Amino acid sequence: MEDVYLSLGSNIGNREAFLQQAIEALGSDPRIMIEKQASLYETSPVGGVKQRAFVNTAVKIGTTYEPLALLKVIHEIESGLHRTRQVHWGPRTVDIDIIFFGNEQIDQPGLSIPHPEAFNRLFVLIPIQELIDGQFPDADKIATAIKSLQQDDQSIKKISPANNFYTEITNNVTNILAAIGDDPTRKGLIETPDRVARMYANIFDSIGLEDFQDYKLFDSPESDDSKTVMVKGIPFYSMCEHHMMPFWGKVSVAYVPDNGKIIGLSKILRLVDFVSHKLSLQEKITDDVLSQMEKILHPKGVAVIVDARHMCIEMRGVKKTGTVTRTTKFTGVFQQNDELRSEFLNSIQVGQI
Repeated sequence: MEDVYLSLGSNIGNREAFLQQAIEALGSDPRIMIEKQASLYETSPVGGVKQRAFVNTAVKIGTTYEPLALLKVIHEIESGLHRTRQVHWGPRTVDIDIIFFGNEQIDQPGLSIPHPEAFNRLFVLIPIQELIDGQFPDADKIATAIKSLQQDDQSIKKISPANNFYTEITNNVTNILAAIGDDPTRKGLIETPDRVARMYANIFDSIGLEDFQDYKLFDSPESDDSKTVMVKGIPFYSMCEHHMMPFWGKVSVAYVPDNGKIIGLSKILRLVDFVSHKLSLQEKITDDVLSQMEKILHPKGVAVIVDARHMCIEMRGVKKTGTVTRTTKFTGVFQQNDELRSEFLNSIQVGQI
C-alpha cells in the first residue's frame, strides 16, 4: 500500500461541505484508506481570476491503486460533486490533486508527480506539512519553500473546523433573533437556529453550481415535422435575492427536438428544482431553465413560462395578496413561428397559485 498525499480545495457553495463529501467519497473506496486529514485553511485565489476565496486542506491516504487508476477515481469523485471549471485556476466545487505518490516520479500527459505546483503554493504546502514528519523525503524542501512563499502575496489562514456552514448559520440566526428583540433561549426558539441551518442546506443546495448534470438523453425517431414536447405546471419554490423571502409558482417548458435528441421528462422537473434552489429572481429562473435546456439539448427551439407569487409583494410593501407575475422567454422556432408560440401561450392559462 502506497502513501499518497492529496491537496483539496473548494470555493463554490458550501466549501467545507464539498471538501468533506470528497474525503468521505475517497474513504468509501475499499482500496483507499484515509490516514490523516490536515486543518482547513482559507486561502486567496491565484492565477489572476477574480473569484471567492478557497478553503483548502490535504489528506494522507494509503491505497493499492496505481497512480493513473487513482486519478480516474478522483475524477469520478470530482464529477459526482459537480466540478466544473471553465477557465484554468477558475472557480470549482472541489479540486483534488495528487501531490506526492510514494517515491514515484511521473511526467506524462495528464499526470505529473510530484505535482507541478507542489512547491509553488502555500495552500498546498502548509496543509501537507501537517501530515508529514522529519523522515519525509521532501520535508526540508517543503519547509524551505514555505518560508520563501510566505514573503509573497499568497494569503492563507487556518480556520476552525467549527467555522463551517452550520455553525455560521446557527450563530447568525441566534444573533438575528436577539437583534429583533426576541429571546433566542426561550423554549419556542431554542432549536430554531439549527432548523434554519438544516433548511438552508436543502433549499440552497444549488448555490454556486452552474450546470445541471442530473440528466440522460435519448434518441427518438426524427421526422421533418418534429413534435413539440411540453411539460406544464411544474411546481417550484425559491428565495428572492433582494429580501430573502419566498416566491413560488409553476414552470411550463416546451421544446422541439433536433436530431431526435430528447431528455427524460422527469429530468425537466429536476432541472426546475436545480435552478430554483438558490437565491434568485423570477426572471432569472426563466432565463436559467431556458439556457440549460439549450445547453443540454441544442433543440430547434425552447419556450418557458413562469407564473409565480412573491412574499415580498404580499407580506411587505404594497401587500397585495394573490398577485401572479408571469415571465416568458422563447428561442428558435418558438421565437420565429407566431403560430407555434401562440399555441404554447394559449395552452398555459394564468390560474390560482
